[in-house]
Amino acid sequence: MKKIKIIDYKLFLPVLLFSIYAVAVIAQNLPNVQKNSLRAPINLRIDGKAIEWNNKFQAYNHATDIFYTLSNDDNNLYLTIQAIDPGIINKIINGRVSFSINKSGKKSDDDAVTISYPVFDKKNRPNLNLKDKPEIIPGSAASVKQADSFMYVNNKSMNDKVKMIKVTGVTGMDSLISVYNDDGIKAAALFDNKMVYTCEIAVSLKLVGLSINDRTKFSYHITLNGLALDYVPGVEITRAPNGEIKSIDVHKSDALVSRINPTDTTDFWGEYTLAK
Repeated sequence: MKKIKIIDYKLFLPVLLFSIYAVAVIAQNLPNVQKNSLRAPINLRIDGKAIEWNNKFQAYNHATDIFYTLSNDDNNLYLTIQAIDPGIINKIINGRVSFSINKSGKKSDDDAVTISYPVFDKKNRPNLNLKDKPEIIPGSAASVKQADSFMYVNNKSMNDKVKMIKVTGVTGMDSLISVYNDDGIKAAALFDNKMVYTCEIAVSLKLVGLSINDRTKFSYHITLNGLALDYVPGVEITRAPNGEIKSIDVHKSDALVSRINPTDTTDFWGEYTLAK
């Protein structure tokens, strides 16, 4: 007989409410979808750090629970996203964020280019600790050192395993490319010492058929893919040899609870005109 336990998110309500409050305070006064075109800073690097933006973003999207900024220079389109909630961070890392560019401006575009990141072998996933981050105490160098060490261990585990980017819609390009590629697509992600997660994606304008001299508005689509139960922290799946689920056990102490169900795919659309 199958032993199935239903996840009751009410058990985690205090943690959930604190998480929602923390994000709400930071996100106030930001639009749900970016409104303006923006030139990328000259010193912008795809390194998983938002220091060029001073960790300030153009929008906070409620459907996906991420902050983001879309920008461009003469040669590239840049997406920078940031997540604070550990459950959303886990969803991004294990389910990938997908960034689609629809040159036609329509939501249904056969020529859309989609970049998904991060990509790694599911049997050799990063071993991340998203629950036990040390508290940084004002004036305490020791607490900062401890937080820096915690950050370093998580970043090393992630970067040791994440070596690929998934690409669809680019003629002649393999669907999986190395993060060290010379094909005009870059992606990187890092934690800071508060375990805030920043992910950056850059794509050559030429690859998506755009030009800085063309002021035509195009559409973009950002998706946080839903997780299989196997990748939800606190949920232990036992499967038969044929893959059928035999039992699901919930371990409250290991759970990462968000206001968004981690198995749900969440997304939003926006429009953008290249900034000259």
